Amino acid sequence: MADNPSNAPTFQRFNEPEGGVDVQTADVAVGGLRGILEALLKVEGVTAAMVVGRDGFAIEAVSSGSVETDSVAAIAASSVTAAEAMGETLKLGAMGTILLEYELGPVAVTPAGPDAVLAVVGNQSANLGRVRIEMRKVRQAVASQL
Repeated sequence: MADNPSNAPTFQRFNEPEGGVDVQTADVAVGGLRGILEALLKVEGVTAAMVVGRDGFAIEAVSSGSVETDSVAAIAASSVTAAEAMGETLKLGAMGTILLEYELGPVAVTPAGPDAVLAVVGNQSANLGRVRIEMRKVRQAVASQL
């Protein structure tokens, strides 16, 4: 934060294959939600990333292919609502991340503050652990942008 004269929140992203680490710091004040999502899109195997309102409408989305963001947004929001209700019923505490694995790739969804959801779609080369780590790093930055 010492090199950040605007005192804007920042996050770090590690985006280098095994063998080396390339640390990039994105200035949230400059890139906003789109910058955060574009950084997620650079993670190997990620094909789409979006911020969704709890009402199911996409607030911001980026994609490297043809992903039906409106459909994914609606389903992501309702999935989080259902998962949170299950956690409350079972008295398991706050929800972390929903991970769905499909034959052609994963989908990960996590709350991003009280008003939004962060959803990431991947292909077969996506590393679920890496996707979860990156989402955990940026979900507070997403919430602070809303």
